[in-house]
Amino acid sequence: MALYALLVFQISYSADIKHWFGGFLTLTVPLAFAINIFFLVSYIISRSWKFILSLVILIIGYPLLERTFKFNLNPAVASNVNRLSVLSYNVMYCDFATAIPNFTSTNSGRLVNDMDTLSADIKCFQEFYNRPDYPSLRVVDQIKKNNSHYTFMHSEIVENGEVGSLGLATFSKYPIIHKEEVSWKINNNGVLLTDIVVKKDTIRVLNVQLRSMGVRLKKAITSNEIVRNKEAKNILSQLKSGFENRSIQVDELEAMVKNSPYPIILVGDFNELPYGYAYGRMKNYLENAFEEAGFGFGFTYHKMPSFLRIDNQFYDGNAFNITDFETFRELDHSDHYPILGVYQLK
Repeated sequence: MALYALLVFQISYSADIKHWFGGFLTLTVPLAFAINIFFLVSYIISRSWKFILSLVILIIGYPLLERTFKFNLNPAVASNVNRLSVLSYNVMYCDFATAIPNFTSTNSGRLVNDMDTLSADIKCFQEFYNRPDYPSLRVVDQIKKNNSHYTFMHSEIVENGEVGSLGLATFSKYPIIHKEEVSWKINNNGVLLTDIVVKKDTIRVLNVQLRSMGVRLKKAITSNEIVRNKEAKNILSQLKSGFENRSIQVDELEAMVKNSPYPIILVGDFNELPYGYAYGRMKNYLENAFEEAGFGFGFTYHKMPSFLRIDNQFYDGNAFNITDFETFRELDHSDHYPILGVYQLK
């Protein structure tokens, strides 16, 4: 178990194995921690010096443990000078599936209200949806009142008519002077790049959604035996193709980070645990907001399994200090929780 833990820790640290099997192994990092904690306690109770082996393994894995749980009690205090707040939120297409048949939806309305009332200088949404002919889905009109600069990916915003717009959206209180799009057709994923002038500084914000895991765990657990067996096979297939697709997408994203002429804030739905290839590659260039200023486990996924942190904010540590990071777990109208980072421009 010690050797196995060293193997999966090394795969996570190095973040240089693109093969899907490496992705499966990184999913077991929490299990490697749990087993070695069990042996540590067992050896201590039995008064065996073997506890030193488990203790050394856990010390080696401590940086990965910090990706899992944080205990920041004394966050930095941000002054209003050069303060910048950034919201990231996967909004489940604004729950349009219930809003459109009923013409109005309580959950959809609450979700859009959350998107509007959560205060931030820059708001980045994944799985965004806008449809002007439905009152509860006039999302752009509602949000642009407080964040007047905005851009959208996959299609232009449809101001009138019956065709909805869906994809990635970035709203800002500061001028957006440039935008680029990288579109991955699977699951409407991609990267929405925006250059934003914050007072006298230009920063680059990358709003990203990587390939979904495509796992329907609740269905696999609650259905009959035939459906469960089918879903179990489907889960393995979806995970495998997800690892393969994300590795390609991450390489493109990494090139965008490396070649940026401006300081970067990277936010979005990574659809991957903090031990995987995507997270590790970004850690080579950027700091993670949860690791530096978060508290607790920081789980961001609302539905089963509800113990995943797959939404992230990364930032250029040479250009920004992180002063606060928050996961709004009380806002459960989407299948993801919104996350907010407060930064100080150096």
